[in-house]
Amino acid sequence: MPEPSQARAWHLAPETICAVGQALLAKAGAPPDHARIVMEHLIVANAMGLDSHGIMRLPQYLAEIETGLIDPRAEPVIIDTAPACLAVEGRRGFGQVVGMRMVEALIPLARLSGIALAKGHQLGHTGRVGAYAQAFAEAGLIGLAVCNGAPSGHWVAPFGGREGRISTNPIAVAWPVEGEPAVVADFSTAMAPEGVIRVLRERGLEAPESYLRDPEGRPSRDPKVLYASPRGALQALGGPLGYRGTALALFVEVLTTLLNGEAVDDRRRTGTDMTLLAIAPPAGFQSLARGLSEHIRATPPLEASRPVLMPGDREIAAAARKTIRIDQQSWIAITKAARSAGLAMPDAVPEPSPRSPEAETSEGVNRGLE
Repeated sequence: MPEPSQARAWHLAPETICAVGQALLAKAGAPPDHARIVMEHLIVANAMGLDSHGIMRLPQYLAEIETGLIDPRAEPVIIDTAPACLAVEGRRGFGQVVGMRMVEALIPLARLSGIALAKGHQLGHTGRVGAYAQAFAEAGLIGLAVCNGAPSGHWVAPFGGREGRISTNPIAVAWPVEGEPAVVADFSTAMAPEGVIRVLRERGLEAPESYLRDPEGRPSRDPKVLYASPRGALQALGGPLGYRGTALALFVEVLTTLLNGEAVDDRRRTGTDMTLLAIAPPAGFQSLARGLSEHIRATPPLEASRPVLMPGDREIAAAARKTIRIDQQSWIAITKAARSAGLAMPDAVPEPSPRSPEAETSEGVNRGLE
């Protein structure tokens, strides 16, 4: 098998990289159930084509365990604070573990009360926030998930600004549909998640226009400007119309940071806050939702080869892929961690050249992502 540095990327079966990741997380102190939840979330993100929230996060999590930013054993503390309202202390646990505990607590509460909310405090990186909204929809509920980032992750400049003052503050919504997979809309309130810019940097690609500005506030297509010192900034969703993305991002701050009684500029803050909302729809909702989907998909397309889709359609189709793609830098980091832990890395199929011209453009990397 070629050395890690000789391949652009590597392909493994999902179950193979899942076993490797679980073993690494277990070596770092994670209970089996925690390791399984985290790896399942990462692998689903990769399978959907959302590499920015997939296996590339595993080395990050291992590093954050080592520095104490993540406690791999932590279980959240869930407190009833008002009728149908929960306060959840994440205690620096894996974001995926805490997030799913929040979902599990809210489902019966929403069914009983009609609507229920949980505000989570101090979680690790939550991964794909659409996973939590989707879990509600699969339980027959309408779901909303939003999360923030600590000041160290304030990558995004508000509209008209030069310096990052907010995180990428994603929003996800989902609802059940009769006879179909749930509709899931999951998007950053910035032009792209930070992870997408990281993927572009690792692949040596330029960012699309209007995504980035350098530290002087000049438009840039170089992903490296976001990681410079001083660093540049991501632009709010909408680019030239970024006041709309800024407003959405600020509402996420209200629902997370402020709702948890914190100041947005408090440099002592670490981790992530996430707020989840679940709504029990009335009888007949799913049939009406199917009608909505059919109405939208029946729209005459601008291009005959590109039919109109509902949110999540593209990701559902992509999830049928048989292997997981791991970029070169992530593969090198995972291999190093495995060797340090005394674990053997499995054989993988190297990818020495681009899969297709479209796949190796910034638009190809970002298409369909949050």
